[in-house]
Parts: sequence; C-alpha cells; structure tokens
Amino acid sequence: MPFYNGTLFTIDRKEMLRYAGMNPKAPDFPKEKVDEAIEEALALAEPRGIWKVLPYDPEKGIVQGKSPLLLTGNSIRHHLSSSFSVAVMAVTVGDEIEKASDDAFRNGRYVEGLLLDAAATTATEHLADQVDRLIQKEAEKDGQKTAWRFSPGYGDWPVTAQKEFARIIETDQIGISVTDHSMLFPRKSVTAIIGISKCSQRPAPAKCRTCSLVTCPFRH
Repeated sequence: MPFYNGTLFTIDRKEMLRYAGMNPKAPDFPKEKVDEAIEEALALAEPRGIWKVLPYDPEKGIVQGKSPLLLTGNSIRHHLSSSFSVAVMAVTVGDEIEKASDDAFRNGRYVEGLLLDAAATTATEHLADQVDRLIQKEAEKDGQKTAWRFSPGYGDWPVTAQKEFARIIETDQIGISVTDHSMLFPRKSVTAIIGISKCSQRPAPAKCRTCSLVTCPFRH
C-alpha cells in the first residue's frame, strides 16, 4: 500500500482564521501571533499519509479487504452507488502541534493555543487534499474518475464506524489509533473513502454541507 510523506510549505491563513473564528479586519487582530503560530505549526508538523485501493460491491455496500467492511448509512451507500472500487485513506500531522496548543492553554496563553489548534486543523485538511489529488491522478491513469472524499460522521454514516474503517486502512502504520469514543488519535488526523469508477463523478460540495452537525460554528 502507498505511504505518503507529505510536505507542508505553508498554511492557508484564510482557512486557519476561519477555524479560529477571527476577523483579520478587527482592530485588535493579533497579526504577529498568527504569523508565529503558522511558523510553529510548520516546524512541529509530522505529515504522514497512507492509502490503498480496494474492490467495492455497491449493491451490498461491502468494501473488500483482509476483513470485509459493511458500510452503513444511506448517504455513503448512495455516494458510492456507481463505484466498483474505492480508495481508503488516512492522514495525520502528528500530535506535537496539539501538545503545544494544549500547553499554551494550560499556561493561560489562550490566543496562542487557539491559533495553533486552528493551524493544525488547516494543515491536516491540506494534507488530506494532497493525498486526494494523488489518488485522482492514479485513477486517471486507468481512465477512471473519482468522487469527492467522504468520512465517517458525514451524513448518516455513523462516526462509530471509525474504528473498523481505520482497521481496513491500517492506520496504525502511520501512528493513528481510534479511541473507545470513536475519536482519532492524534486528534489532527483524517480518514476518508473515495469512490472510483468509469462514470463521470459529481463535483465536491461545500465541505460543511456533507456534515450532519448543523450547530457547528464553522458551518457555512
């Protein structure tokens, strides 16, 4: 299975500030702290990824692997209805940024902690985009197309599927585990599935439209 040792040269400032809930036009906007958080996050990030392509039975909703995985939820089954293979992927930026963020919060440096956390989230999504593009390019070599990536917790695909899904990806090989509460560790990690088929695939929707958490403050 392919491993991906990604590189992070920068962090999208606009996206980072969205996660942090900050307005760059505010009179008290902490520009220097933002710059410092980006620099520290880039220094602490340990980007790693893993992915593989597996056969998929769209009628039964089963991903084939060492142990077949039955996908539950109408949204994920509908999303993959034209796919006969899927790419399963996971990425992480490690836990050093999170440790630095937690340390800042513990010591009363709340702005620094918030910015580091937002920078880590942004970096994780950027890394997921890199692996996603790599999968797209590999599929194109065989004349196939990919659907946008879909993660446990999107739509009605329960987040409780995370542990079994992580197992089929073998996320432990890049240091990702799943807690008893179905949370990924390191927390700044992402798992996802990407449908592959000969059919023309629909474009990706706004990310927040695929999430069922309508009260999320980042929703737009």
